[in-house]
Amino acid sequence: MKTTLVTLLAAVLCVEQAYPFMCYVCQEQESNKNCLTISICAEKDKYCVTVRNNIGTKPNKPKYVISKMCSPTCPATSQQQNQTSRSVSCCEKPLCNVNGVSSKQSRYGVMSLGVLTAIAYIFACGL
Repeated sequence: MKTTLVTLLAAVLCVEQAYPFMCYVCQEQESNKNCLTISICAEKDKYCVTVRNNIGTKPNKPKYVISKMCSPTCPATSQQQNQTSRSVSCCEKPLCNVNGVSSKQSRYGVMSLGVLTAIAYIFACGL
């Protein structure tokens, strides 16, 4: 039984497209902790995107709103208009936009969390 689970887990990790592409999604939240909703992306979507808009009213205390989404393309990386600015980060791995930074550490952390959750679910269901 354990050998079967290990084999299945190895297959899932090696075949990236065997499961749906997922990203974190939210619209104009003031904190990243409110941007942890997971969504299955459309088949055409290849990127997880995080957009951070600086809508601050004071130079020393900027105010940000964060939006996360699935996207078929990576939008322009930054823009500045008057007193507002926009920062965009894109990544191409499932759930890689957890914190808006596409680093290897965050990708591996999210993947590890997903694998642990899957294993816990398998054992909880008695499979």
